[in-house]
Amino acid sequence: MLLSELLPTVNQLSHQDKLRLIHFLLLAVAKEEGCSLELTREVDSANELLQQLASTDVAG
Repeated sequence: MLLSELLPTVNQLSHQDKLRLIHFLLLAVAKEEGCSLELTREVDSANELLQQLASTDVAG
């Protein structure tokens, strides 16, 4: 599937689902690159930020 085919569907996702997609893609790319995303203070902080963003109400 092409990115141009996915974008309209991504645009229809809720704010929270877009954040989940970002998280999924980040983990997938890191895995492909051989990076280990072990839970560290930095990752915990990033997860906290993602949770805060997910709980915000963004006008769109």
